[in-house]
Amino acid sequence: MSNKIKIVILISVLVSLVLLGFWFSYFKNKINDLPDIIAAGRITVVTDSTSLGFSVVGDNVSGFQYEIVKAFADSLGVELVIVEESDLKASIEGLKNNDYQLIADFIPVTSEWKNEILFTMPLLSSHQILVQRYVNDSTKDILIKKQFQLANDTVFIPIHSPNKIILKHLSDQIADSISIIEMNLSVEQIVRQVATKKVKYTICGELFAQRLKLKYPNIDISLPIGFAQHQAWAVNNKSTLLLEKLNEFLGDFIGSSAYWKIYRKYY
Repeated sequence: MSNKIKIVILISVLVSLVLLGFWFSYFKNKINDLPDIIAAGRITVVTDSTSLGFSVVGDNVSGFQYEIVKAFADSLGVELVIVEESDLKASIEGLKNNDYQLIADFIPVTSEWKNEILFTMPLLSSHQILVQRYVNDSTKDILIKKQFQLANDTVFIPIHSPNKIILKHLSDQIADSISIIEMNLSVEQIVRQVATKKVKYTICGELFAQRLKLKYPNIDISLPIGFAQHQAWAVNNKSTLLLEKLNEFLGDFIGSSAYWKIYRKYY
């Protein structure tokens, strides 16, 4: 093979690599807004692996978030692709990197995230609740009944949980330290550990706590932590058309007979 042919082949390979790099960069940085979703025929949604997020038992697929977001995907006429992730920080990074187009989870609407993501209209508003264990009426006297009693104690939460901010604010309010230990477990898994005496305390949303109380009757969920917060879904901060469509859908869907059918199923 002549040197001229080798040079031509080398140049062709280099040009191909450069074009491939441009192609990858374009699609990696492309914002998956509503027109892209419609064109692709699918929407990729991340949620947590709980009975309120996304759960698969045998051939049965269920979950409060799943059923609502499935109704949204159906309204668009696109396929729903679900990714399970209990780490909110990882979900937000995936959203920013265009791995997902939507986080369908109860995310507290706080200023911490407002510069990074766009929140939908609130799906609900609720308190976070302290989850602690009791065996019978005789142990109720030693339960924590006031927030300041958490001083110098330890609360276990999922890794990167937004509840870490709530606990830090509470620590400032009571002017004493609260130790926070993050675990690589879901909220439901940590509540199970409270119920089985493996850890003392955790916190979770009020409605979810009520549901878990049915499953773990030996937990106490009587003490709210902090103020009631709006809970919402989130999209990439450049997906403005998707946000508009989502808010339009949620505005019509929440409060409808279809919504209340799903709500009563899980709550």
